[in-house]
Amino acid sequence: MHKYIYWHAFFKVNREEKVHKLLTRFNEVCDMKGTLVSCERYWKDSSLFDVVFSTPLNKDEIADAVFAALVISHKLAYQWEVTGPYISEPGMWGFRGLTTKTKVTGIEWIEFRVESEISD
Repeated sequence: MHKYIYWHAFFKVNREEKVHKLLTRFNEVCDMKGTLVSCERYWKDSSLFDVVFSTPLNKDEIADAVFAALVISHKLAYQWEVTGPYISEPGMWGFRGLTTKTKVTGIEWIEFRVESEISD
């Protein structure tokens, strides 16, 4: 089961409260519910916040997870640099994409990541 898409982004906002507004805008554009994982001012550029969040995926098959990630990411931006899907070792795989050209003003850079889940 591939439960989540993980997102790493740089939001160009001046206050942490604005991060939540930008995440709400992402949710509206992508028709998703993002859950904030971390948020801190970016140490290299104080005009940016380094933000990590996840959105639900809940797909059993790799092909379904990759396709769903592409459909969702296309709602946010038309142009992505995509890597993979790739297999790092037997049973372990990953798929990534990144862009700097989103439909949401204030998202300077964003990457999505879908990986195989480690089962207990």
